[in-house]
Amino acid sequence: MPRPPELSAAYARLALQSGVAPATELLRGTSVSEEALVAMDFIEADQLAMLFRNYAHCVRDSAWTARLGSQFNIAAHGSLGFAALSAPTLGEALDVICNLMPSRNTAATARTAVAGAHYCAYIENIVGPPDFGRWLVEVILKILEVLLASILGHPVGKNVILSFAHPAPDGAERLLAAYDATVCFDAPHNSIAIPLVWRQLPSPLFDESIFRANVVKSRELIAAREQGGSMVQAVQARLSNHFDIQILRTVAPGPPPTLEQVAGAMHLTTRTLIRRLKKEGSAYKELLETARKTYAERLLVDARLKVADIAEILGYCEPANFTRAFRRWHGVSPTEWRRR
Repeated sequence: MPRPPELSAAYARLALQSGVAPATELLRGTSVSEEALVAMDFIEADQLAMLFRNYAHCVRDSAWTARLGSQFNIAAHGSLGFAALSAPTLGEALDVICNLMPSRNTAATARTAVAGAHYCAYIENIVGPPDFGRWLVEVILKILEVLLASILGHPVGKNVILSFAHPAPDGAERLLAAYDATVCFDAPHNSIAIPLVWRQLPSPLFDESIFRANVVKSRELIAAREQGGSMVQAVQARLSNHFDIQILRTVAPGPPPTLEQVAGAMHLTTRTLIRRLKKEGSAYKELLETARKTYAERLLVDARLKVADIAEILGYCEPANFTRAFRRWHGVSPTEWRRR
């Protein structure tokens, strides 16, 4: 049976640590005790919604969500936070947070996309009720603002735009003052947008081994919690983990797992895996091809890697085989693509 939408229990623990009211008052109606919360990794969305209502009733201040979001340090996000902070660029930090958010939060979805002159991270609440969704988005966007500031080394400033799909709350002046970015209400989407040219800003905190290791760990957490989920996403996660481990060079170079190996690791027959992928309109060969193409593009940006190194990471026996595949994808050789 699928697990209900849930979030990291750090949301609840930080709310209690704020001291705005006794823990018993903040936890009233949640069916969670203070002692139990200490040991919990996740809290159900309905329980956190009740805690947030109690919290809002106690503070009666529209800026409490932004203050709560600002209290999240990297450790509070576990492997997801460390992966984002150690990512190569500002854009990849946003990509990691959005792509791997289910490792910490299944009550909202996130995605990144180019929108005109900006690179945006879109956040969508997928559980009710509306008041909790509004509060949760305000907390998450403050968390993202703090993350970007940590990488930049200074507040994000007004070039960054925070957009909320809901109307401005009563006392919105305090909420506006709690964010460093430009804030808009009644927007088409909930999002944080950075100038597109910032997307490739290198992070001074980049650490290849920390980044890859925590990405792998976050994917493993998602896989462990998503029983009965998308088979395509499960296979994609296994392929991504394989290539990330190859990049770290902590194991001997090796080819990507075969269809039979993936099926065995997932405790499925090969026929069952083929059938379930087909049901989602996909096939293992297509997923492997897409993963190789994606990683090829990312790795070619890294000038430290030779084309032969990238071919080895992606599991090609000969660099010439990689070059032929890359020409099929882009119409040019890897060297020409890198030069452009």
